[in-house]
Amino acid sequence: MVGKPYYRISLMGTEYIENADQLSYANEHLEDNLILIKKYMYSKDVMLIGFGGGGSRTDDYFSYGLTNSNKDILIEPEYQFISSKVNSDNEVIIYGLPYIVKGNEKMVFYKIENGKLKEIPEKDSW
Repeated sequence: MVGKPYYRISLMGTEYIENADQLSYANEHLEDNLILIKKYMYSKDVMLIGFGGGGSRTDDYFSYGLTNSNKDILIEPEYQFISSKVNSDNEVIIYGLPYIVKGNEKMVFYKIENGKLKEIPEKDSW
């Protein structure tokens, strides 16, 4: 089982986190609060090697997405993490890193316009 993904029944499912720390900057500046989606993917046992012995631990992997207060999906849960910030123009920016599929994935940035998310280039996020 070491190194191979497996499922833990107790973690399976999707959780909606209303007051997530990752979205605190966004929710302070928006009328409609955003909700973080946390979806369980799989677990893996990891071997630890160190001086005087070793051991193992279990790492649980989740994917993250985003909904509005009506639970309409704004970002599908396909990201390693999602966070928010406010840029120098006082605009709310949502950003995240997709899980590696092709190997050339980069951080993705979104700006909220008319209640919808619009992907923007990284240089416009600062």
